[in-house]
Amino acid sequence: MKELIIEAGQSLKTIQIDYTEKDGSNEGWREVEPYSFREKNGVEYFYGYDIQKDGIRGFIIESINDVEITDNSYEPRWPVEF
Repeated sequence: MKELIIEAGQSLKTIQIDYTEKDGSNEGWREVEPYSFREKNGVEYFYGYDIQKDGIRGFIIESINDVEITDNSYEPRWPVEF
């Protein structure tokens, strides 16, 4: 899964992610511009720009259920760190 995120970031393609929130809810597929990974308090996060929510979001890696690379290109808003 991380490999797909990295591949998308390096080729400046958005991804669709299926993500389960901390409260157990799931909003379905979300289109995200991939930017970086970070570790915080022993938890690994993926950071990307959530297009529908119009903002940068941190996603807990182990809460990402599925990832698909789209054909949609994006112009980076920040440095892509992959």
